[in-house]
Amino acid sequence: MERNMVTIERIQNLRRLCGRYGLEETGILDGYTDMELAAIYNGAGPDSWIPLARDAVTALMELFEPAVLIHDTQFHGSDGLRESFEKTAECWKRNCRKIFETEYPFWSWKQCFRSYRAKRIYWYGVMQAGNLAVSGEAAFQAWTAAYRNRRAHEASV
Repeated sequence: MERNMVTIERIQNLRRLCGRYGLEETGILDGYTDMELAAIYNGAGPDSWIPLARDAVTALMELFEPAVLIHDTQFHGSDGLRESFEKTAECWKRNCRKIFETEYPFWSWKQCFRSYRAKRIYWYGVMQAGNLAVSGEAAFQAWTAAYRNRRAHEASV
């Protein structure tokens, strides 16, 4: 998803979903207009990836896209510190868990259906893979790169 492909309507829908799921750190979104968030948001994956790769991963993680919006916004404001990176990763994990438990609760009559159980297992696996991806050393490198990029941009303005 190239940055110019993100519509205002998509950002508005993601904001709405953040509220619906009661996600943590949604207040960070309040500091930006929808247009600014459309410029910040690039989908799942670091800025260094080609847009096609982010498109693919974002499509695979569609259920968790509201958490991705918050995560991208947190990365946009990165301070480059390990402590804040770890807090951001933990926020991601809690937000994805909230979405997962809302959409695919364990205690549901839908458990009677094989298709529900299969989707629940799929999304659980996607959530776990995302959790690993956002909390590893490569993610911390992206966190520090985001900080350096922001500082360089601020110095040039």
